[in-house]
Amino acid sequence: MNNDWHDLIQRHMAGLLDEEEATAFQSGLKTDPELRKLYLHYMNLDVALEAHAGSSSTVNEVLTSPYRSEPRRFMGSLSWRPVAGVAAGLVFGMFCASLAWAFAVPKITSEGIEELGDGGFERGSVESGFPKQTGAWSGDDAEIVSREAKEGRRCLHFISPGADPGDPSVRAISCDVFQIVDLRRLRSSNSSERGDVLELSASFLDARAPNTNPSVTFICQLYVFSGEWSTLHATWPQPVVEALGSGTAQTTTLGSHGKDWRTLTAKCFVPHNADFAIVQIAARPNIRPAKLDGIYADDVRLTLKTSPELPIRIVQH
Repeated sequence: MNNDWHDLIQRHMAGLLDEEEATAFQSGLKTDPELRKLYLHYMNLDVALEAHAGSSSTVNEVLTSPYRSEPRRFMGSLSWRPVAGVAAGLVFGMFCASLAWAFAVPKITSEGIEELGDGGFERGSVESGFPKQTGAWSGDDAEIVSREAKEGRRCLHFISPGADPGDPSVRAISCDVFQIVDLRRLRSSNSSERGDVLELSASFLDARAPNTNPSVTFICQLYVFSGEWSTLHATWPQPVVEALGSGTAQTTTLGSHGKDWRTLTAKCFVPHNADFAIVQIAARPNIRPAKLDGIYADDVRLTLKTSPELPIRIVQH
């Protein structure tokens, strides 16, 4: 199994594949039974997370929806959109293979991850550089300030982009703030009979006047890893290739008079051997160099959502 399939499937479900990647994905579905099995597992769990797809007629309708190859604006969560039907349709029709889908929606449970420290930016500060320990914010030039916030009375103020510690010669393009979150407590309850997803949400504010240049892209990113986190600070972002899974959400803004908090949500599947997560929130000015006056984040939350394995029906075409 190609280790890149996990990332490819998640970006396919978000509608973010380019033509070359879509072609490779379609070819893989035709020739690789393990990829088809993995894709159907992703689809089953995504159905469970989107409980509105609760009947077989709804599933049939979505599976037969037309494919849209152009990338679409990320809307803050990986829902089961019509574009997600393309690979299932390919497996079902063009490739004349077996297809499995859910015909019932199980109960989903949610649990806040308490190991995420100071998600409301009410207590601590932001250290410089990539974090060396769990539960604390660290990253590029940013500060915690008192102002009207999404929740509470304080929030994070992005100031300016910084270079990555693992490659300081590369030009800085975004202001990134990170936290390492210990997930080892979850391993005792994680089971192959359940589908577990980490959901990272964060709210962002562009307090500049409307139509202010440059535009700023807000990014909410989540990675899960096994092993030790103690050496990541020296080589980041090189270790991302070793991540067990990842999820991303982003949106672009040109100012809002300080009234429009935007909440982004990134989702990532949690393998049974996950030890820790990297939470990353960022603001990227789209003309560089540029400072980030009036750019804020607040109310960062990490939630574990669990559902039983969905019952499936096998259909031969």
